[in-house]
Amino acid sequence: MTLSTLYAFLAHDVLGNTLAALIAAGTGYTAKKIRTGLRKRNSETQNTNQ
Repeated sequence: MTLSTLYAFLAHDVLGNTLAALIAAGTGYTAKKIRTGLRKRNSETQNTNQ
């Protein structure tokens, strides 16, 4: 394996893993924010069944 081949492999592998981690973290963060917003909105809703 030449140095350029090793560099290309590591560059794609590391960049791919970093991008995948950022996408996963961003998706989790967004989902948490949506759930929190819905929970807050639902708790502020007045119960008119009484």
